[in-house]
Amino acid sequence: MQTLVEFHLPRVTSTNDYARELLTAHDAVLVTAQHQTAGRGRNGKTWVGDHGANIYASFGIKHNHLLIAEELASFMARGALSVYDTLQASVPSRSFRLKYPNDVLVLADDGWSKISGILVEHEFHGSTCVSTVVGMGVNVEQDVFPDTIAQRCTSLRRLGISVSIEYLLAQIRDRFVQYVSTPWQEIHERWVEALQLDAVRMTLMDEDAPHTPLRVLTDGRLIIRNDHTQQERIITDGDTLRYQH
Repeated sequence: MQTLVEFHLPRVTSTNDYARELLTAHDAVLVTAQHQTAGRGRNGKTWVGDHGANIYASFGIKHNHLLIAEELASFMARGALSVYDTLQASVPSRSFRLKYPNDVLVLADDGWSKISGILVEHEFHGSTCVSTVVGMGVNVEQDVFPDTIAQRCTSLRRLGISVSIEYLLAQIRDRFVQYVSTPWQEIHERWVEALQLDAVRMTLMDEDAPHTPLRVLTDGRLIIRNDHTQQERIITDGDTLRYQH
């Protein structure tokens, strides 16, 4: 990976947007902020977070060679694994797992809750991907989450765990730098392991029937099977999935 240039700011609209702008002058950047005024998640959803209470960070990388589909998909896994592995190592008293494709869940007293989300945005010139931005939000010290958030959320503080934002961010940064240099095949294998799909049953937003995850393709797509009809389906958007807790 190219030399990482870091920018730590008190306030931005979106760390992803700012990282993308900085890539006009740098090959690899890390942007963090104490607060985002227009943070977002997948599919245009708003990422809500209190000032100074959480990790708001984005890694931006210019690509100097043509990337195949499997390499592009691996950035989603690299971001998710950087957070997942950091939380596992820093909070051994709790169980974590990934929800397809890249949310990090923690086992709280009342079941699995979201503690982190990853947003990956690629920029293309024609059919060539010229850069990638990987945004990460981790709930560290936030106490209250709006009722408008559809998925149950929590934070380390709400779990009674005290770990500094600076420490977690440094661990995530070091892991991400390492994983960017790791072959996509190894990343894919580690990502599938962290998804723990053999222990998961799920439903879909448009179907009440339970589904069983079968396998994850190397390009990141998930194959699931309807338990009633045995019909298989390809999933590319984790927001359509509902895990059965």
